[in-house]
Amino acid sequence: MIRIGQRIQHLREQKGLSQRALAEAAGISPSALSLLEAGRHSPSVATLEKLADALGVSVAAFFTDASEERPVEVFSLADRPSVKLGGGSLFVPLTAQHRPVGFEPMLVHLEPGGMLDERQYGILSAQAFVWVRRGRAVLEYEDARWELAETQSAYYDARRPHNWRNPFDAPCELLIVRSR
Repeated sequence: MIRIGQRIQHLREQKGLSQRALAEAAGISPSALSLLEAGRHSPSVATLEKLADALGVSVAAFFTDASEERPVEVFSLADRPSVKLGGGSLFVPLTAQHRPVGFEPMLVHLEPGGMLDERQYGILSAQAFVWVRRGRAVLEYEDARWELAETQSAYYDARRPHNWRNPFDAPCELLIVRSR
């Protein structure tokens, strides 16, 4: 079982940051970070993105150990860790931990009623590309809203307030690729 809280704490300590300093850099409350590290709260995808940006790591660093570097790495979806997160989502990192340069792909499964965060949020990564692999989802972007169906995609500035939701009766899967 992957213990996200312990990984967050380990990465924070490696960077020499206090809980307060990391929480401030990530834009979350120190008490929320404390609960995450203690394993008493499940983070949302948005919170993991904010923490990864503040720590200068890929989101995958919370779930995978660094492996031996190879010129080409091939992954099977079945071999990647999947972790149930807050907001009715299941997260699958698709990035090799030692290759987080340029872009970071991740697969997010949203249950009916699921969302990436409780409200719109922005991250440090400048650009995001999202492809609806299965089902339907809604992108809330500032004051606008777009409904995307299976095989449709969206490209947007991820620094602006945004959120993904699944207000429908069936689950959906999103392939999210964010710039690093």
